[in-house]
Amino acid sequence: MLKIGKVNRFYKIVGVILLIPLAIFLLSNFVLAAPGLDVGLTYPQGTGLSNTQDIRIIIAKIIRVIIGFLGIIAVGLIIYAGWLWMSSEGDEEKIGQAKRLLQNAIIGLIIILSAFAIASFILSRLLEATGIGTGTGAGTGGGAGGGISALGSGIISSHYPERNQKDVVRNTKIAITFKEAMDPATIISGNKINGQNIKIYKTKDGISGMIAFDVSAGKTDDNKTFIFKPTQYLGSPTEKIWYSVGLSKNIKKVNGDSAFGAVIGEIAYDWMFEVGTFIDNTPPKIESIIPQPSATESRNIVVQINFSEAVDPISASGIFKGGSGFNNIKVINNAANSLIEGNFYISSQYKTVEFLTFDSCGINSCGQAVYCLPGNKQIQVFINAAALMASDAPSAVFPYTGVVDMADNSFDGNGNGAAQGPQSQSNLTPYNANSQTHEGQGDDYYWLFNTNNIIDIAPPKVDRINPVVGGGGVDLLAIPEATFSKLLMSSSLNSSSINFKSAGAAYNYWITKSDSFSDKKTTVKINHDQFNENTNYSVQLNSGIKDIYQNCYTPCSGLGITGAPSCCNGTPSSKSSCQ
Repeated sequence: MLKIGKVNRFYKIVGVILLIPLAIFLLSNFVLAAPGLDVGLTYPQGTGLSNTQDIRIIIAKIIRVIIGFLGIIAVGLIIYAGWLWMSSEGDEEKIGQAKRLLQNAIIGLIIILSAFAIASFILSRLLEATGIGTGTGAGTGGGAGGGISALGSGIISSHYPERNQKDVVRNTKIAITFKEAMDPATIISGNKINGQNIKIYKTKDGISGMIAFDVSAGKTDDNKTFIFKPTQYLGSPTEKIWYSVGLSKNIKKVNGDSAFGAVIGEIAYDWMFEVGTFIDNTPPKIESIIPQPSATESRNIVVQINFSEAVDPISASGIFKGGSGFNNIKVINNAANSLIEGNFYISSQYKTVEFLTFDSCGINSCGQAVYCLPGNKQIQVFINAAALMASDAPSAVFPYTGVVDMADNSFDGNGNGAAQGPQSQSNLTPYNANSQTHEGQGDDYYWLFNTNNIIDIAPPKVDRINPVVGGGGVDLLAIPEATFSKLLMSSSLNSSSINFKSAGAAYNYWITKSDSFSDKKTTVKINHDQFNENTNYSVQLNSGIKDIYQNCYTPCSGLGITGAPSCCNGTPSSKSSCQ
């Protein structure tokens, strides 16, 4: 009998020892799983909470503290019950007390885990039922809580409004640019939005709060950019309202493949923005141009136009070839009095338009073709103002005969703050940027510059980065930046040439830039969802980045570092990437 008692006691001790790490394992997974739930709450500005801390993170921290406290109690009770049993020395009363304590502790642990499982199941089904889904992407902020990190890291190149953009005008349009040609039928139905796959709704109401009025839709000829214009104003004249846009997993590429791949839930990608209380009647104007008026430049320079605000891609981008095509902006060989064929690209969140010819004149150091303007010629760039619906209103007629902004305001070439339409409507001569006097000049805009027969071949280098390599304590809203030694070609700044990841995982990001014409440098800005605390992020700049003369950036150029073909945290590497 003594032997059997010892054996039973041994197995009981082993059982208790095994239960302790099991309980710790389950609790640790429970605690780690809790913050993964995303209920789509907006940021806490104006509530007295930190503006740099997402309220979801604050709530998750509170939940972690509570669960951790309960876990400590449960584990403590299990350990105490085990000690009580092992030290009982055969005392039936102590053994019974230990059994009851251990039983109650295990039951409590099961109840906690079951409650979490039930709550998670119900919440996931509610999210799925409203079309939000559970998602698979990393990052916080910017959407209604679901979908993957498809912006930058995935199929989406850019969209307007930006993620979490505030005070968006009530008469805004919505634009989405994909990296590949899409099947228009999965995005547009006739001349209206495909409401099954593109959903616009008040964020607080979820998909059940989809706007009830029609939304017209258009696209660029390459089937990559789609523009949606609500037929009524969004928002309210008295209060600011958050809206969300959800993209269905059923959107397809032009070849029939899914745009987003395997996605949990109905919505593959979503984002939100705040609509203000005002209507935009301010027309877009020129902020800067390259080349400068009357300048003489190498013939491989890129013509660049920077607007004061985002402009409609349909009105400002396209191809001119064979004497037809896009002509809202014209590049002219003045000597031959002929239009130069080429492609007009839009970038930097729809604020920058660039022109490249089809005339291949060489290869840059990365083996990429370089395209040139005619050499030793005077070149004219002419920007059309769009025809107005009425002489006393800035809204343009569709189809657009000139450049318009995202609220349909026609281009303000003379910069007087009012849209006056083209010369045929205003009876004003085009604005001449080369002239010192502009009396009687209207909203059509042009400038002249000269080319020589020289081809600039000096590549750009990185002068400065922020945050620094290996930096810590970075603000959750900090925008990583890289300043280059030359002005850059804006359309080369995208997620193909600039990679941004969170601990190796996909992350939502989009690229903008700012230029300093005094020292002829461009600063690249990597906009992103709010950073997570205590998380490593990586930025990789590659040779897809080009300067304004189409010379490619050679990784490891700048910051006092030499080597090829890439740099890893400031150290030359023989590998093509740091991954």
